[in-house]
Amino acid sequence: MLSISFLGKSRFEYNGKIIEDQLGNKASALVCLLVLNDKRYLSRDKIIGYLWPDSNQEAAKYNLRYNLWLIKKNIGEDKNGNPFLKVDNDCCCINKNFEFECDIFDIMKFKPSENDSVESILKLKKLFRGDLMEGCYFNKCDEFNNLIIYERINFEQRKVKILKRLADLYENEDCYEECTEAINEILEIEPFDEEMVLKLLDIHSKNGKRASAIAYFNNFCNKLACSLGIPPSNELRNKYNEIRLSLCDNNEPENSLLSSTVSANLQISSKVKITSRCMKNIDYFWISDVVGKIADMADEHTINNLSVKEIMDLGHIQENIMKYVSVKTDHESEHKREVMGVCIVNAFVKLIESFAKGRDVEILILNFKNIDEISAGVLEYLKSLDIQGMNFTEK
Repeated sequence: MLSISFLGKSRFEYNGKIIEDQLGNKASALVCLLVLNDKRYLSRDKIIGYLWPDSNQEAAKYNLRYNLWLIKKNIGEDKNGNPFLKVDNDCCCINKNFEFECDIFDIMKFKPSENDSVESILKLKKLFRGDLMEGCYFNKCDEFNNLIIYERINFEQRKVKILKRLADLYENEDCYEECTEAINEILEIEPFDEEMVLKLLDIHSKNGKRASAIAYFNNFCNKLACSLGIPPSNELRNKYNEIRLSLCDNNEPENSLLSSTVSANLQISSKVKITSRCMKNIDYFWISDVVGKIADMADEHTINNLSVKEIMDLGHIQENIMKYVSVKTDHESEHKREVMGVCIVNAFVKLIESFAKGRDVEILILNFKNIDEISAGVLEYLKSLDIQGMNFTEK
C-alpha cells in the first residue's frame, strides 16, 4: 500500500518502507504536480516547463524519463495489478484505478454533506501538518515555486472550509466549547471573517457567556478600525445590541460587562489607532468623525463614564453613538432638543478622556489643512490638556 503526505515535510511510504530518499526531490515534486492535477493528464512539455525550465530540450526530456523510471522502480503495482502512473509519448497522470492514500488528494475531494460526522472531519483536520511541500525550494524553477505558493493559499482556504463544517457539527450537537475552539482556529487564518465572528457571538450567547460576547465584539471592532479603518457590519451590530438587550431583560447589571474577560480584552487592545478626516466649512466635521470611530470600537467602561444626556449631545453630530442610548432610556425624543455647542464640546472632551484611559491612543488627522474652525479650536484645547496616552498626528 502506498501512502503519501505533502503537507509538512514530504513523506512517501510504500509497503511499510519510507522511500522519499530513493525518489529524490524532483520525483517527489513530479508526483505532487500530478496529484494536484487531480488525476488528469499533464503534458510532458508542461512538466518540463515546471521542473527543468533551464535545461536544453534533450536534457530536459532525459530528466523527465529518468524520474518517471525512478517512480516506477520504487512504486510497484497495487494488489489489483494497476501501475501507479499512466504514461504515453505526450502525457502522464496518476492512474485513477491505483489504490493509494494521499493527504492533499483526500482534502481536495472534500465537499460538505449531511453524511459528515465529527470523527470524519477531525480526521481531515489532522492531515494539516504544515505547508504544502514545506521547506522545499527548487532553484531556477520559478513557475513551480509560484504554483506551490498559490496552492498553499488554496489549502489554507480548504482548511477553513473544513473547520467551518466542524464548527457546524459541534453546534448541532450543542458542543459549544469545541465549536468555539474551531471558530477561533478559523479566525487565526481569517481574522476579519465577520460571518465567523457573528457565529462566535451567537455561540457565546447560547452558552450563557454574554459578557464574553460583548468583550469579543469590542475587541473585534477595535481590530477592524485599527487594521482596516472600517466599522463592523450592520448584522454584527444588531447581534451585539440583541445580546446587550438580553442582559437588561435578565436584569443583569451593565457593570457585569466589566468582568475579568473585558479587563483582559482592554489590556490586549491597549494600543489603538484612529484615522480621522477633515472637511472645510462643515462645523464639527472632524469631531463627528472621531466620535463615530470611537463609537464603533468603544467598550462599556468608556460609554458608562458619559451620562445619557452627554451621549445625546454627541448624537446631534454623530448618529452612530445613539446606539448606546437605546438600552439606557426610551426618551429618544429628547435627542431632538436644541443643544448648545459648549455641551457638545464638553461631552466630546469627556469621551476622549474616557477612551484614552488605560490605552495608548493615536488619532491620525488626514487632510488637516481642511479642518473646520470649531474642531480646530477643540483640538488645540485637547492638546493643552496633555491627556495621558492620547497622541494627535496631523497630515
